[in-house]
Amino acid sequence: MSTAGDSSINARVDAVNKEYLARQTRLFVTFALIEGPLLLIGAVLIYGFEIIDPEVGVWFLVAVALIGGAVLSMLLLRLIQGRTQAVAQARGENPLF
Repeated sequence: MSTAGDSSINARVDAVNKEYLARQTRLFVTFALIEGPLLLIGAVLIYGFEIIDPEVGVWFLVAVALIGGAVLSMLLLRLIQGRTQAVAQARGENPLF
């Protein structure tokens, strides 16, 4: 078990993993706080106020969901790549060679 002052490789890797776990959690929460209300507003405008025909409006909702999914995937891939590089650096590996 590592202590707060431990500078071993495992302790550094654990610290990196904790940091990136917190970043991933913040990413999911932020994404949900943006995407959820966006879809809700779209559904209210389409089905509640019938501003757009529901047969066409459903495609707008699908498009928003697909774009959101693509953005979330890209952000997660970037986060995973950053974590991999940070873990390699914490282990003392040189990612250039």
